[in-house]
Amino acid sequence: MPDPPFGVAMARIVRERTRALVREAREALARGHDDELHALRIDAKRLRYNVEYLTPFAHDEALVVLDLLALLQERLGALADINSFTRTYDKLSRNVPADDPRGPGLTSLRANAERERKRALAAVRALWGGGDAAYPERLAASISAMLGSVSAKAGSYAGRETASNDTAVANVRSKRSAL
Repeated sequence: MPDPPFGVAMARIVRERTRALVREAREALARGHDDELHALRIDAKRLRYNVEYLTPFAHDEALVVLDLLALLQERLGALADINSFTRTYDKLSRNVPADDPRGPGLTSLRANAERERKRALAAVRALWGGGDAAYPERLAASISAMLGSVSAKAGSYAGRETASNDTAVANVRSKRSAL
């Protein structure tokens, strides 16, 4: 069985990655575990890379999707940075003796980082569940619009490619028969 055309294959990949992102986001945001939130950020990045491949076929629609994914990655990235700082403060604190004058400063920085983490997690959750235009619905609608445009444009490219391939095959056959 021949491979599906590019547009069809990419549409399937984008749909699968979108479904996985939405499913994993619900779970990760509900639990708030650092490793799940980091995996969600990676999933958003992978989906963004796939969408970038489709930009020539659906430029305007793809830009909307890319902006939405960049927003999610930015919010999750802020959370990842805070988590990294928190781990660093924890490591530093373990190596500081109880009577060290730097201890209270590290404790204060750690407490600030924890408050900032709560704020950043709330911001991601608010983005995801955002009232009338919740993020998952906007993302899904934007991806549907993009894929519709890709299907239309990829089909016209595929038709030209097929005609071009048919001409090339005919040329090869005529050269062979001339030999």
